[in-house]
Amino acid sequence: MAASARAGAPAARMRWRALEWPAWLRRVAAGVYLALLTAALLAPPSTFEDAGQLFTHQDKVVHLAMFLALAVLARWSLPAEGGRRPAAAAALVVYATAIEALQPALTAGQRTFEWADLACNAAGVSAGWMLFPRLTAR
Repeated sequence: MAASARAGAPAARMRWRALEWPAWLRRVAAGVYLALLTAALLAPPSTFEDAGQLFTHQDKVVHLAMFLALAVLARWSLPAEGGRRPAAAAALVVYATAIEALQPALTAGQRTFEWADLACNAAGVSAGWMLFPRLTAR
């Protein structure tokens, strides 16, 4: 009875109606962002030379922000039920670690592994994962 009641229950409403996209479109948006993030993290450093540096540790803040956005998008794209969310959060941390570890090999040594970048990636995933309910709940 409980399973059928849950299946027939309306989905929880989000704070902003603009975020109530169909599930398939939310997954596409998260996938596109993941692809763009991967391309940016594996691009040669010369790609971003014109951006300049506005403040000290700007690179670390950017890493945190990129992975915070990834976590928010990933959580938004997953169904509210089903128990897959903890595994998805762990998968994002594995992705953050893998992309950082693979940078030297996939960029012909133009980028290097940095523990501080990895820490900021993981902090961004954690912050985005925990921030999502506050952004969307009524």
